[in-house]
Amino acid sequence: MTRSSAARRRWAIRGMIALIVVLLVPVPWLHVISEDPPGTTWRLNGRLQVNGASIDPPGRWSWLAVGRPALVGEVVRDALFGSDDPPTDMRGDSMVLRPALAEPAAAAVGLRHAGVDIPLGLLVEAYDPMVEGLPERAILTHLQGVQLSDRAAWEEAASVLEVPEIGRDQDGLAAPAPEHLSFQTARAGAFQVERTEDGLPYRVVRTLDTAPQTFDARIAFQATELLPVDWFRELSLGSSHGMMVALTTYAHVFEGDLAAGRHVAGTGGIRGDGTVVPIGGLEAKASAARRAGADVLFYPASQGAELAGFDPGRMLLVPVETLAEAIEWLTGPTA
Repeated sequence: MTRSSAARRRWAIRGMIALIVVLLVPVPWLHVISEDPPGTTWRLNGRLQVNGASIDPPGRWSWLAVGRPALVGEVVRDALFGSDDPPTDMRGDSMVLRPALAEPAAAAVGLRHAGVDIPLGLLVEAYDPMVEGLPERAILTHLQGVQLSDRAAWEEAASVLEVPEIGRDQDGLAAPAPEHLSFQTARAGAFQVERTEDGLPYRVVRTLDTAPQTFDARIAFQATELLPVDWFRELSLGSSHGMMVALTTYAHVFEGDLAAGRHVAGTGGIRGDGTVVPIGGLEAKASAARRAGADVLFYPASQGAELAGFDPGRMLLVPVETLAEAIEWLTGPTA
């Protein structure tokens, strides 16, 4: 073999190695969930920051994720051959699922349970319209003339969507529901549509209790030091860690050791009143918590059937309906 052919061969090998490395690089804004998705455990205490202060209560507190980023090779393959189940692009998905909004709201809920007076607002997001002429995605600011300033206002205005009759007239008879629904959006203006049994003329409506703009909470990772953090927080990464963000924040201001030396893991979204809402990939997340050696796993009580055949090992499975229930379990004699 001549010197020149040996050099070409070395460069070919290096090029092949470089190509393989590139194809295996994850794309951070694309999310893959397969039929058997991987679950991941992430430590919260010491990584959660609230208004610039590190939240680090005694014990170990973990939140759980499911799925993984798509690889460059998979993106190239899908572009060439197509895909029946492409990865989710989190750059333009729901605002409700963005950490920039979901994490401050969850931390605020934890502090509110500790007695800190933090007012909460509300974000109402609707998309996939069922009526022509409506925006594909809209932030609702008013419904039936009611400003959607908080959860109570939303429930007042939305009550007309759920029952055929509302209120009482002066004779005590049930007053008929209005024939039309009127709502106002943040950008596209006001709309009026005929009222139907489906309620709002959108297939998907999501709500999120929001913290004041002056209140911030975020999870800091070493990797984010190399990334534009604010851009990363605008991805629709999900809000299934809300309950654990709230619980860890509460534990930080709790006068004592709430974990009592335990590794506390959990998953579940959180509402402003502390209600724990369902999430996806529960069994995969439970498996991740078991592998990480968690002592207790909190999860939404409404999803108990999903863990019916799951073997937790020595880990305790604790279904909860509210954040208060999780706190009571940790402080009670059962724990």
